Amino acid sequence: MSPAVRWTGLLFFAAGVSVAAFKVVRHELPLSPSEEQGPWQVELTVTVRGDGQRGSVRAMLPATEAGQRIFDERASSDRLDWEVQERESGRAGLWSGWLEGVHEVVYRFRVQSRAVDLPLRGAETVVEIPRAIRSLYMKPSTTIPSSAPSVKAQILDLDLPPPSDPVARIQTVFSFATHEIATERSAAGDVLLTLDRREGSPDGKERLLVALFRAAGIPARLCHGLELADGARPVPRVWTEVRLASEWISASSVEGWIGRRPADWIVMGRGTLSAVEASGARAVGHRYRALREHLRADEIASLMAPDDPVLSFLSLYRLPVGSQSLLHLLLLLPVGALITALFRNLIGVRSYGTFMPALIALALRDLTPAVGLALVGGVLAIGVSARFGLERLRLLMVPRLSILLCIVVLCVTAIALTSASIGSRDWLAGAAMPIVILTMWIERITITIEEEGIREAGVRVMWSLVIAAAILPVYQSTQISYLMFTFPEFVLSIVGGLVWIGGYTGFRLIELLRFRELGQEGVSR
Repeated sequence: MSPAVRWTGLLFFAAGVSVAAFKVVRHELPLSPSEEQGPWQVELTVTVRGDGQRGSVRAMLPATEAGQRIFDERASSDRLDWEVQERESGRAGLWSGWLEGVHEVVYRFRVQSRAVDLPLRGAETVVEIPRAIRSLYMKPSTTIPSSAPSVKAQILDLDLPPPSDPVARIQTVFSFATHEIATERSAAGDVLLTLDRREGSPDGKERLLVALFRAAGIPARLCHGLELADGARPVPRVWTEVRLASEWISASSVEGWIGRRPADWIVMGRGTLSAVEASGARAVGHRYRALREHLRADEIASLMAPDDPVLSFLSLYRLPVGSQSLLHLLLLLPVGALITALFRNLIGVRSYGTFMPALIALALRDLTPAVGLALVGGVLAIGVSARFGLERLRLLMVPRLSILLCIVVLCVTAIALTSASIGSRDWLAGAAMPIVILTMWIERITITIEEEGIREAGVRVMWSLVIAAAILPVYQSTQISYLMFTFPEFVLSIVGGLVWIGGYTGFRLIELLRFRELGQEGVSR
C-alpha cells in the first residue's frame, strides 16, 4: 500500500469519525436507538386541481390529548395561504387562495402515542349532562339520524336497562351494533340502510352506533384517526366516543373493543366531516405516510435543530417522510459495498458484478436469509434453463434479454400468487426483487457456462449468494440503519476503508490458503 493511499484513506476515515464524535460529545446524540418506542413522523399530502377560481382545502389536524402528544408541526402551502383553525370538533388546517392548475400542499407532524384505557365503570350517581354536550352530541343530524322512527324502534326493541345504570345501557347498545350488524366494506355508509340491511361499511356501522347512543339519551360522537404501522401506509379509521359521567370512552363496533384505544391509533379529529375537504376545486386527493422513529422526542428535537447551524442544515431528520424512508435504504448501500469489497479483494472470492450481491440483499431485506436465497436460486435456475432453450432459436441479444425478462416476471408473479394463496407475507415480499438485475445475471451466467464451464459459473453464483447472505443481516439491523441515518458522515469513513482495500496489493486470503503448502516446503528447506 502506497503512502498516498494510506494517508488518503486515513483522511476520509478520520473525517467521518470526527464529525460523528462531535455530534455525540457536543450534542449528546446516542449511538444506539432508544429502547423505548420512539415517536411517529406522519405526513399528509393533499393534491388539488382548480380552474382559476378562489377556493380552499380543509384538513383535520391532530391535537395533544390523552394518549398522544403532537410536536414539530410544519406545513407547506404551494402558493396558498395557510392557517390553523380551532373548532369545537377539533383543529383544522385551511389552505385558501386562487386554485389554478395543480397545487400540492403538505402537513407534517410528529406524535408520541400510547394506549388509552378507560374501562366502563359503574357510577354511584348519574352525572347530569352539561348543556353544551347535549347540544352538540345528542341532537340528530343529516348523517346521524338519531330521531328516525327505525332508530327509535330499535332502541325500544333492545329493552335497555334504566337510565340509572348507564354502563349497562352502553354495553347493550354496543353489543347490538357489534354482533348484530355485519361489517362489509363495500356496503352502504348510510345509517338507516345499515340498520335495515343489518350490514354496513365501517363508517356506516360507527355512524349507526352513534345514532343509537343518541337515541338512547347518551351523548356520542364520531372520531376520525389513523392506524399507524411500520413499513405500511397509515390506515384511516373511524370509531365512536361515548360519554360516561365526565369522560369520553372510545369504542369500535367494527373492531369489537370498548373502553380502550390501541397505541398505534391516533386521533385526527371528530365530527361527521371528512378528513380532507375542498371547495372551489375541480378535484382533490390526499394520502398519508408514516415512519416510526427509534429515538425519544427530546433526542429527535436535538437532531432536527442542533445549536450548530451547519449541523441543523445537514440534519436528515428534517426531511419529508418519503425522503427519509428512501435514505434509510440508500445509506445502507455503502455498507454492502464495503462487505463486497472485503470478500472480493481481501478474501479473494469470485462473484458476479461489483454491486450485484449488495443489491440482491437490499431487495430481500424483509425476508429471512433462507427464504430469500431460495427464491433467488429458484428464479435463477428457471431463467438459466430457459436461456439455454432460447439458444437453439439463435435470437438476437435484445429480443433474447426481453424474453428472459418476461420469464423472470412470470416467476415473480407465480411467487406472489403462491404467497397469497398460503397467506405468507415473506414470499410476497420476494416480488420486490430487482427483476432487471436478475435478467442480466442470468445472461452472464449462461455466457460463463459456455466460455468457462458450468463449474466456474456455479462457483461464482455460490459466492455471490454467500456475499448477499453476509450483507442481509447488516441490512436488517436496526442499529446499523440508525447509525448510518443519524450519522451519514460514516459514509466518509467507509470511503476511507475502500481506499485502503483498493490500495492493497498483497496476497488474498484464498491465495494464502492455496499456497500454504509451498510456504511450508520453503521453510523446511
